Amino acid sequence: MEQATLRKMRIKQIAASNLIAGIMIVIFFILIQIFEIQFTHFFFCLGLLMLLQGILGLNKKRSRKSFIPIFEQVAIYEKSKLGKEWEKEQRIENISKFLISGLMFLQSFSFQNEENPFFDIQPMFLLFILVILLALINVSMLFRFSKIDRSNQEHELKGYTKDSYMMAIALGFLTVIVIFLYIINFVIT
Repeated sequence: MEQATLRKMRIKQIAASNLIAGIMIVIFFILIQIFEIQFTHFFFCLGLLMLLQGILGLNKKRSRKSFIPIFEQVAIYEKSKLGKEWEKEQRIENISKFLISGLMFLQSFSFQNEENPFFDIQPMFLLFILVILLALINVSMLFRFSKIDRSNQEHELKGYTKDSYMMAIALGFLTVIVIFLYIINFVIT
């Protein structure tokens, strides 16, 4: 793929990912302002969503189809670059969705007797979460782009899936620490 075409595709991918994440947070904020959503209901719906995504991912198997054209184009390009690593990555991604789904159902069960709705969440906290989410999405995409786009041969990307998931786990722990510190600061002030 030519460098200019690749650059346009990656910019569209970043824009689409940021737009989707932003819309999801805004919809969530609107919903918690209109309805009194309990933690247990939120986690149950999130668990159900992740379960459905995992099932759909398993049904797609090796397909690169997407209802958003830019993501389909990216999948075709990345599969050609990654080869077997792409399939491994998809399999691990689907397994991760099932695990996260289970954790969300567990959270839903543990918050079952809580009366505190999401209604009490401050808009500044949601704005902070949006900024953190967008930063994570963009940083992880930039790392991915640099690794995949700079490689010339499939063997250069051997072990990419393992490395990327280790990086994701490290970023996840760092994010949890930052959010935890923000919550502590938010509660204290």
